[in-house]
Amino acid sequence: MARKRKGLVGMAGALAGRSLPITGRGAAVLCYHDVGTDRENSTDYYVSPSRLRAQLEAIATWGLRFVDLREVLDRLERGTSLDGLVAVTFDDALAGVLDHALDVLQELRVPATVFVVTDVRGVVPPFWPGAQRTLRTDELRELSAAGIRLGSHTCVHRSLTELDDEQLRDELVRSRGDLEHLTGETCDLLAYPFGHHDGRVKLAAEDAGFRAACTFSFGRVTAGSDRYALPRFCMGPGHHRARLAYQLSRPPYAW
Repeated sequence: MARKRKGLVGMAGALAGRSLPITGRGAAVLCYHDVGTDRENSTDYYVSPSRLRAQLEAIATWGLRFVDLREVLDRLERGTSLDGLVAVTFDDALAGVLDHALDVLQELRVPATVFVVTDVRGVVPPFWPGAQRTLRTDELRELSAAGIRLGSHTCVHRSLTELDDEQLRDELVRSRGDLEHLTGETCDLLAYPFGHHDGRVKLAAEDAGFRAACTFSFGRVTAGSDRYALPRFCMGPGHHRARLAYQLSRPPYAW
């Protein structure tokens, strides 16, 4: 009950115009998927540009600071404070990120990482019902040129825990190489498809040259967090101000 109370107190303060408590809270990594204007799309992974903007603006007004995911990792590795930091990520590299999210991110000066399924480009993917088409190669280059970091979401979005060792390595190594060839930059960030991972998958990610990997486990990145099992908040249209403030106010041990 005490854990819930801390979140409610922080939420009440935020809705009254005060900053969120940050001491001991660590960093939050947000996970979005698609952004668009289709009012008929009611999936949990689809947000409108206006809802995305409202969420990011609210977070900024509550005294939190948007940073690149790599800054979170830098601080985690150095053992310096993670309090008050928020990193934004998008899974699946869907067209709405370029068509609708990029303008919002640039206007609000919010850095972001987009995790790409490298063998599934320019098509309507089977990832989840309602998913829009994925970005083409030229669009991925455009996104990268605009300052958005590209990370791997593997080659074909299969559950990595179900693959044998050879398949697992191929999914990781080939996707990383494809993105480095596409952008000309180091690709060292991974998001596990469906969030599925275990000890074998984490070791394979490290062996493939990834610096860190993201899951779908809700929670905060705090001192001592496993770089190959980073928690994220899966964002959706239901994250209105009160719910968002509550989640971001909860201390790490409450998750």
